[in-house]
Amino acid sequence: MTTWTSNTQQPTEAAQNSIAATIRGGRDAHQRHQPSSASLGSGKEYPFEVAICVLMKDAENYFEEWLEYHFAMGFDAVYIYDNSPSFELKNWYGNTRNHSTFGKAEVIHWLDESVYNQNHAYADCVEKFGHKTDYFAFIDVDEFLVIRSPKYNDIQSILEDYLVPYGGALTVNWMLVGSSNNSVYSPLPITKRNQYRAKEAHPVVKSFAKTSDYIEHINPHGVEVRSPATIHTTKYPGALFKPASSTFASDHERPSDILLLYHYRFGSKKEYVFKRCIRGEAAGNTWCDGNDGIRIEAETPEHIQIVPGDVFDDSAWQFLRSRVPKYSCFDEFEDFHHPVEDPPKTKIN
Repeated sequence: MTTWTSNTQQPTEAAQNSIAATIRGGRDAHQRHQPSSASLGSGKEYPFEVAICVLMKDAENYFEEWLEYHFAMGFDAVYIYDNSPSFELKNWYGNTRNHSTFGKAEVIHWLDESVYNQNHAYADCVEKFGHKTDYFAFIDVDEFLVIRSPKYNDIQSILEDYLVPYGGALTVNWMLVGSSNNSVYSPLPITKRNQYRAKEAHPVVKSFAKTSDYIEHINPHGVEVRSPATIHTTKYPGALFKPASSTFASDHERPSDILLLYHYRFGSKKEYVFKRCIRGEAAGNTWCDGNDGIRIEAETPEHIQIVPGDVFDDSAWQFLRSRVPKYSCFDEFEDFHHPVEDPPKTKIN
């Protein structure tokens, strides 16, 4: 089943007007591109383009790392919806128009403060930029796609097998990355600082969608696509998505061999408490204890609790430092905020 009735609230007039902050750098927004995507990983030309839509607020510490990582994976463009009241990325955007990498990112000031702001931003992204993008990924700035199969070395080659032949949408499961027992922020790439993950993939998913099949998001995780298009997974080419609930936000089969979304949810304890309890999230601060901490009770969901991680995994870091060699310099730095009893595993080469 791929269609249903959504209760999504429409953005206010003020939110719609705020979209005007988009700067296009002189591009003709009405001219359809001639798709030709050249992956940095393989050098192969693909007859389609793929981009990311992301809603961002208070995430400046890592977003340049996140951008360079995903551009190195082959994404052609990233559309950043800046949800800060004062348009905090305005200067960054203006100063990077001639940058070889960051110049491929667009920034839109998005003032929608409703509980559905992420759904609205995604819908606007597809409407506004779909004329030059064939496929979109809808992920957050603390989520890094990790290619798990040696058969693939760019995002296009995966989509070529698992989404392009079928259309509709493709789900990717989370892999929760722990705090590595970090208590405070350190000025190092997060893919280097946090290298302990869960033992297995998490049921929660995020989505890719074909532009022409996309209708809307039910929530930040699940999408609605036009019939007869369907939603697939990476279990095998053509595998149908079997949602665990009507929200289409989880897949208990947890296919993990091809592509996962490593979710750097925590950073450090201090960063996570700020994000969830001080700044607050769209869904509220239900699990905050009022004393700068997270309530740990029997009913506290696993993905809400701060966990250090169980399995050492530096695959995201190794991908970044190999595809964007300047990051290898961080192997020369020690993280002096790292817990003394659990030193970093990455060694200086």
